Amino acid sequence: METGYFSVKGGAFLPNSKGGSSGNSLQSFDSGYDAEVAVGFRPEPYAAIEIGTGFYTASGTVTDAGSRSEKTVYGIPLTATAKAILDLDKVELFAGAGVGYYFAFIDNKIDFSNGGIAPVQESSHNSALGYHLLLGADYKVSRNFRLGADFKWFVVETDLELTDTSNVKGTSNWDLGGAVMNVGLKYLY
Repeated sequence: METGYFSVKGGAFLPNSKGGSSGNSLQSFDSGYDAEVAVGFRPEPYAAIEIGTGFYTASGTVTDAGSRSEKTVYGIPLTATAKAILDLDKVELFAGAGVGYYFAFIDNKIDFSNGGIAPVQESSHNSALGYHLLLGADYKVSRNFRLGADFKWFVVETDLELTDTSNVKGTSNWDLGGAVMNVGLKYLY
């Protein structure tokens, strides 16, 4: 049995919709996209340890009586995941959990509709620890190739410094988590 693998995945990023009226969440963001690469090691047929990285992004626009705010978030996680694997005849089912270090970036653009206030265009970045859970399945195309799909839910919060729609700059805690749904290809070696 091959004990190592390399995987490439891509799919949709679904921003976390929880959050209050403070605007410090991805509640008003549309679905985005993500891409991931990982290497893994299977010490036993029923278990794997995986190290990965990737990229996710989403954007959103909020318009009210006095302003229009456009934000785009970007995340680059470095993750470690432990997986349990159920190896069936043509399919491998898996579930896992792990931790990650997330590099977060956000672009903020605000246009004010009442005259006299200059538009704001700024960026902020920070990093934080997060965690994730995942479920998925791989179809055995051949001895060395798998075609798969997975769902990963993750949580990460970090402080970002941005100007709000009242034209006040401040630091606040942002919930930048959500879920990703991916399809991908895995090569076993």
